[in-house]
Amino acid sequence: MQQLGEHKLKEIRAESVEELSALIKSLGNDALFRGQTIHFGNPGEPSVVTSFDRHGCVPSRMLRWSRYAKNVLSVFVGEHAASREFDQALLQHYGWRSFYIDLSATAAVGAWFASHRYLEHETIEMSEDCEERPVWLAKRMARYDFEEGDGHLYVLDRDKAAKVGLTDLAALKLEDHRPRTDAQQAWLLGPIRHAAVPLECFRAQITAPRAILRDFAAERGLVETNDLFPPPTEDPILAALLSLPWREVKDSWEDGMPPIFRRALELPEYQESYVKIAWPRTAYFSGATVADTINEIEGTPVAGVVVQVPEIILFGSADRQTPMRFPKIEKLVRDNGAVVFEIDDIIQHANMGNMTLYQKGIGVISQGDDLFELCELVVEHPGLDLTRAGLNKGWFYRRGENGLWARERHAEECDCGSAAVHDLHVSALHIAEAYLNEPEAFAERERVINPGAEADVTAAATP
Repeated sequence: MQQLGEHKLKEIRAESVEELSALIKSLGNDALFRGQTIHFGNPGEPSVVTSFDRHGCVPSRMLRWSRYAKNVLSVFVGEHAASREFDQALLQHYGWRSFYIDLSATAAVGAWFASHRYLEHETIEMSEDCEERPVWLAKRMARYDFEEGDGHLYVLDRDKAAKVGLTDLAALKLEDHRPRTDAQQAWLLGPIRHAAVPLECFRAQITAPRAILRDFAAERGLVETNDLFPPPTEDPILAALLSLPWREVKDSWEDGMPPIFRRALELPEYQESYVKIAWPRTAYFSGATVADTINEIEGTPVAGVVVQVPEIILFGSADRQTPMRFPKIEKLVRDNGAVVFEIDDIIQHANMGNMTLYQKGIGVISQGDDLFELCELVVEHPGLDLTRAGLNKGWFYRRGENGLWARERHAEECDCGSAAVHDLHVSALHIAEAYLNEPEAFAERERVINPGAEADVTAAATP
């Protein structure tokens, strides 16, 4: 066992599994761990930054990931659905980016990551939809491979890290299942913006040959990728994310060839998922619109009007304090009896993963003088086809003399009992009103921004 240098951070080298075990034991039981195959920063001064600071942020993709993360959480761990930390945990551990650093309560997990290098490649598979029509599926396949060299196991002081912010993700345990956060005994450090993890959070840096780190992890049951990245049969959160609709990649193939699709959320896949013929519940969305495909929207007493709107209306989030005033939407309803706002996408709710129903927008129906019903536009989309559309029952709102809407209980209202679901409809309505007022401001921009200031992402979703 050899100590390297006289730096602020204790940097220690281990040359055997026994030395590594003794070092970890000597550093206390209240430590947290992080493993890396490469040390970034100066010797004894690690530079550990968030994935946002490393890669930047594409706002439209961030909004999509965040929306689906919240939806998945609401189904599996409902009481944590509104928690930013748990929302960010799904982003961090299943394939997107976050404002947090991932740690583990277990040294073996850190040692495994310190000895295995992440590799990714894209594959294209030929499959068929439920009607046996051919489709090409583009997937991001990933794995961790052992590679000779040195690895680095960082030991962090839990009390000092708590001053930055710590979240124990043990609450994401699911009975009889093994989500990824549970398998990795995961913690989150942060949020951290425009900065590295403070040096005082580190207790030590242990450098060792990766073979030693690998063997240390193997002795504690971590041998292969599935040990830390459970397959969807064990991880229902992963299963829900993999069941989301596929979206056609436009202008990517010659005429007459089968279309190419990518997942609604492109996440790295660690297990093979090839299916020759998909079930009807697997949707391959090619951009079909209700206005052009369906003759009737079920659940509307009048024909109404369909307005095509950007997807931010459903994936974005309006300020909850925005006054409920919708003059542009009221005019459309007065002129047409009902208005439907349709996005160029379909959204699957995690609790409907075995069905062929998807959200595609919202609708507002006139139910009498100054009374409006705010509904969800739902479509049926088995395989490649959009076959039906309708408005679910919604909640009712009365326009007051001051022009503000207020909820009004009604015998025909939706009885799901979920205020969170209907709050999302109100949020979408706010953004739709803003779009009607200034559509040019909503031109979608696929640009990378530095997301260290979380307000940048929020602003993209606020009317």
